[in-house]
Amino acid sequence: MVLIATGSASAIYGDTVVATYQPAGIQTSNTANLCAGTSLCWVGMQAFDSSSVPASGVFPTLVSSGTVTGSISGTYSGTPLIYAANAYGGAGGTGYYPEIFASTNGGTGSYSLTLSVSGNIPGVNYFGLWFSALDAGNQLQFYDGSTLVYTFGPTQFMSLVGSCAGGNPYCGNPNNGDDSGEQFAFLNFFDTTGYFNEVVFTELDGYGGGFESDNHTVAYLNPPTPSGTVIGATPEPGSFALLSTGLLALMNLKRRV
Repeated sequence: MVLIATGSASAIYGDTVVATYQPAGIQTSNTANLCAGTSLCWVGMQAFDSSSVPASGVFPTLVSSGTVTGSISGTYSGTPLIYAANAYGGAGGTGYYPEIFASTNGGTGSYSLTLSVSGNIPGVNYFGLWFSALDAGNQLQFYDGSTLVYTFGPTQFMSLVGSCAGGNPYCGNPNNGDDSGEQFAFLNFFDTTGYFNEVVFTELDGYGGGFESDNHTVAYLNPPTPSGTVIGATPEPGSFALLSTGLLALMNLKRRV
């Protein structure tokens, strides 16, 4: 009974989002895998080639297949800092990358990417990014309007690939060998049951680091079939609430028996 209740949580409380990661050293999305088996596929990427926050507009197209008549646009808001490629970020070792720090007067720091679609693209169901110099304060959230669809923190990924010791290929910047004590990887997020229109990048207070990323990639995939190595996910708060409801129901049933 409890297992049935838990399995229904994603359908009741939000979309089902599958997080995956690419092989060590990869810093861009695998567009061939993204579009494989799709009837419609549109993929665009913001590579942060300028030293300023990107202006609002259509994401530069990486690939388009099927009869696609539209595109995906994005608007960045908040106060991310833009840095030239260095030890902590900058895919390929060139260009620039955004970073957000916790507020200097306490609290978290964040910026957001708001997404819109046009033509026959009904929504955004994929987001990918080069997640560089991971630290325990990094948090990524996906929203559909005011509804929180999914939250990701690096703890599971960091434990999955292991600690930064003994030549771990995910540790250290693959472009220059710097920052050997933190993980670097390209992550994919597939919304397999719906869409999202905002991504929020947050550096939580109290961890002493920043949230660095690059090559922000958006897509509409039909169907959205996850590719890459799957990262385990902790249920959203709604899932725990439903699980608690299931447990209470089971306890009441036992009392009646």
